[in-house]
Amino acid sequence: MWRRELLKNKLYAIAIIFLGALSVPIEWDATFFLFALMVGLTLFFSKENWIM
Repeated sequence: MWRRELLKNKLYAIAIIFLGALSVPIEWDATFFLFALMVGLTLFFSKENWIM
């Protein structure tokens, strides 16, 4: 799971999830957070390199 070439995937996934979580207190709406969570979690747990 922690292969070196997948590190960029995990960093981008954490950044996407953090931005989604940051938008919740600003807008008081969790819609973007849910979409960011779906994309971020699939990117975090992917076994292929999606970010080149």
